[in-house]
Amino acid sequence: MYRLLPLCVVLGLAALPARAETQQLTLTPANTRAELHAKSALTDVDGQFEQVSGKLNYDLSTQACHVDLTMDVNSLKVGSAVLRSLMLSGLMLDGDTHPTMRYVGHCQPKIVKGQVKTYLVGDLTMRGQTHPVTFAVTMAFKGNTLTRIVSDATFDQRQWGLSTLLHSVDPMVKTQTVIDVGK
Repeated sequence: MYRLLPLCVVLGLAALPARAETQQLTLTPANTRAELHAKSALTDVDGQFEQVSGKLNYDLSTQACHVDLTMDVNSLKVGSAVLRSLMLSGLMLDGDTHPTMRYVGHCQPKIVKGQVKTYLVGDLTMRGQTHPVTFAVTMAFKGNTLTRIVSDATFDQRQWGLSTLLHSVDPMVKTQTVIDVGK
């Protein structure tokens, strides 16, 4: 009986599922869109960072991922030059002193109301301060191939020292990141 034990161990290990391969995607402006949406007393402010860079590592079989995304603050595109100047000023994003924003996080699947939901849990560094931000993640597939990852979050900009301009700007900012995996 003890002579069969090594054979059973070998066969048991062979029966384990093969470890899925982690895929890596370099994040660029061609495949990644990072946007902000804020509301003010006068208008809604929609902005998009035109220069982004980073890496996404993911393994669909284990629903594991890791993202490291850097946004060039001075590449923020908004509706008007006046609004852009205000957004990049020391009252808001302070692009001169803090030229980049960075988000680093990992996927965390959870069961919510009987459904598997994926969250991207991590830290956003903005204006030299780092605070936690959690994104709700939606993945799009074509057959069994991942084609797009959309991540949405809302955060309180005051945590990073951004001004609400005497309460004329809603402190809650919505952000969305769209990654096209096939590009």
